[in-house]
Amino acid sequence: MDSLRSARWEMIEAGGRTAQSFGLNRLLGQLYMVLYLSNSPLSLDDLVEQLGVSKASVSIACRQLASWGALRLVWIKGDRKDYYSAEHDFSQMLNNGLMASINKKLDSAKIQIERSLDMVKQSTGDHSSVQFFAERLQQADQYRQKISRLINNPLVRTLIR
Repeated sequence: MDSLRSARWEMIEAGGRTAQSFGLNRLLGQLYMVLYLSNSPLSLDDLVEQLGVSKASVSIACRQLASWGALRLVWIKGDRKDYYSAEHDFSQMLNNGLMASINKKLDSAKIQIERSLDMVKQSTGDHSSVQFFAERLQQADQYRQKISRLINNPLVRTLIR
């Protein structure tokens, strides 16, 4: 294997390890890196061949990355296959994809915490257990609020542009 192919594979593996270090599926990082290092869009079949994984896994991972704004679906004239290319502008990816996804998850967490707190208020169980549970939910909501304020802070938004 020549040194260019070796260096490319090292970066693909590093992408996978980086994704794992953030608690994500290794394949997400590998796929992104394959497409980032590609000078042309790649089909699902191309990605399957390069990574040696199932087409279903690649398809699911591509959809996830696309929902974060990390990949773009590309149309190639005369071909019915889906092709993908990586977003190269990291600030665009963060602002339009990942941050929006995080905000949706934080909104969902808020709804669930509020729903659970309403249920706790109606509980007739042991007072100390009910109080403990309510305090934990309130603490979780405080953390959720801090994270939301941090990622939506205008200074943070300016820094990632």
